[in-house]
Amino acid sequence: MSTEGGASSQPPAATAAKDGGRDDQPKRSSPPPPPPPPPEKPLPDDCCGSGCVRCVWDIYYDELEAYDKLYKIDGPGSGSDPSKSS
Repeated sequence: MSTEGGASSQPPAATAAKDGGRDDQPKRSSPPPPPPPPPEKPLPDDCCGSGCVRCVWDIYYDELEAYDKLYKIDGPGSGSDPSKSS
């Protein structure tokens, strides 16, 4: 009776290579996509100047702060430089 052997016709290593072999191979991924553009700065006429609770400038600076946190670049020249603070 060959039905028992027919279910496992391939050796376990060949089956593992089909299922999980891709994760073990070195990834040749393309570079990450560039970050989206930063929030658009309001035009001078966008603010009515009446002291609104949520001024367009408040919203802009909140969005800009969130953008900076999400897309902060960790590398030379980013962040604070101790040599420049005197």
